[in-house]
Amino acid sequence: MPRVSSTIDGYLWCDTCRRSYRHGETEDGHCPVCHTDTRPIGKYQAIVRGLMSNELATPEIYTKHRQIIRMIWTRNGMGEQYYRALGPDLSYNRFEARVTELLCRGAREGWVRFVMPAAPLTDEYAYKVEFDDETRFIDELEREFAADVQTTPNT
Repeated sequence: MPRVSSTIDGYLWCDTCRRSYRHGETEDGHCPVCHTDTRPIGKYQAIVRGLMSNELATPEIYTKHRQIIRMIWTRNGMGEQYYRALGPDLSYNRFEARVTELLCRGAREGWVRFVMPAAPLTDEYAYKVEFDDETRFIDELEREFAADVQTTPNT
């Protein structure tokens, strides 16, 4: 009789990063790189998808760049402060991934700048985010999470 593998025995696939992970490599089923949801796949699917996606894979430099951006804006607990202030009805990991994407979009559109030294430094304050239009950031942040913010009924 063929063995039916359980979800725990299989792998998890991230559609964004186009790569598979073992369950223990993820953070509650979220991709350890981009923090988006993963979905269960079998061992052979993981192998075939991995081979097929090599040509389509997100370059490592792209992933590392996003990680640096995330590290800059979440430094000194700022990510948690934004999370607590907005109170969105989603996990912190998903919140962090969405704000990182929002800031990346802002950088592409020119209303956010990330300042980084020409060579790596141990001084974390050499890495910073600057807003050409802080009001735009606040408006975009509000728009991004309007549907996710928990509301408390008036008593």
